[in-house]
Amino acid sequence: MAGVSCLVWSGSHVEAQSTDSTRRYDQALRFESYWGNAKIIRGADGPIVGTAGWFRSFDVEQVVAASPAARAEARVFKTNNFRGSAVGVVGAVATVVGVVVASKGSNAASPILIIGGVGAMGWGIHHLNKATAALSRSLWWYNRDLVR
Repeated sequence: MAGVSCLVWSGSHVEAQSTDSTRRYDQALRFESYWGNAKIIRGADGPIVGTAGWFRSFDVEQVVAASPAARAEARVFKTNNFRGSAVGVVGAVATVVGVVVASKGSNAASPILIIGGVGAMGWGIHHLNKATAALSRSLWWYNRDLVR
């Protein structure tokens, strides 16, 4: 692909500089979130590169492979996304079981299931939020390392 030329002020004079158009900033990544899911989009109006959400992740690490810092954050995203999803679902199931047991009569286990389940859902949400923050940092590092 042809390069793009631009003028750059360099102290006391102007220099012509060219950049590879395949690494321009219009290749930057961003994400849009909705109801716990995220779409990773290339450019302002570009294609969707992947989607992520509860138990759903694509290989973010491969997409941001050009930046070592972005790859590290992508690994943090993947780990926290899985942990948050798994523990959140276990917590939701425990809460529902506790409510069902409590509705059928007096049982000492029902409050424990409900409290434990709600606690697990809170822990899961915390890790899903950590995953979203890591995804954001990963995309930021990738975009920072793009040549303008």
